[in-house]
Order: sequence, then C-alpha cells, then structure tokens
Amino acid sequence: MDALQAFLTADLHIEKDIFLQRLNASLRIKSIDSASLDQAREQATFSVGSGKKKERECDNEKFKAILITKMIVNLDFGNPDLMSKYGATDKVDCVRKALLPGEIERIVDAGLTLSGFGDTDETIEELKN
Repeated sequence: MDALQAFLTADLHIEKDIFLQRLNASLRIKSIDSASLDQAREQATFSVGSGKKKERECDNEKFKAILITKMIVNLDFGNPDLMSKYGATDKVDCVRKALLPGEIERIVDAGLTLSGFGDTDETIEELKN
C-alpha cells in the first residue's frame, strides 16, 4: 500500500479497554486529536509572576486529568452522583479524586500511545511546552 492510500484509509478513531483491577471494571479510552490536546494544554496552563517576569506554566497533574476527561468513552466524570461521591467541584477534580495516581498514569499512557505518542514522560513534557 502506498502512503496516499494509507492516509485515505486510515482510521483516526482508535479505542481500547483499560482494566482497573481495584474497581474490577474497564474504562474505554480513545485516541485524541491535536485540537483536543491543544485545548487540554491551554486549560492546564496558568500565569505566574507579573510584568516582565510573567511566565506561563502547565499544571502537569491537571493536564493529565483533563486528558482523561477527553479520552474516556464509557464514563462521564461530570456525572452528578460520581462528583457527589468524591466531593468534586468539576469533572477534572473528580478524575483526580476518583482515580489513584498510578491509574491516572496508566490511562494517560495508554491514551497517548493510541494517539501516536511513544514515551509518555517525555511526551507530556513536550506537550506542556
């Protein structure tokens, strides 16, 4: 198959199940596109300092939680019952409260791999900048 034919027949909507043993349940994740990635990065970025020393920084943990809200297909972390259970203020907060840190890493890693990225630690650093 030549490159043009490969692009013409490619499916950008890739999904995979991630089993969470602690919950005895699977979360269905999907690949994300560039626009969603950019939006997540922007949502997690904030300004520090003022004047000429003003810089923009990305909250890595918030970035990962936002990515999860965009990757998960079969669960809405904005569900009122779920948010109430974990005392969350929004769906990003709910991700951070409902999932363990290792689960967050696993889900983000799998989602970024589906989206065409390799080494997740390096990828997240590159995406933040």
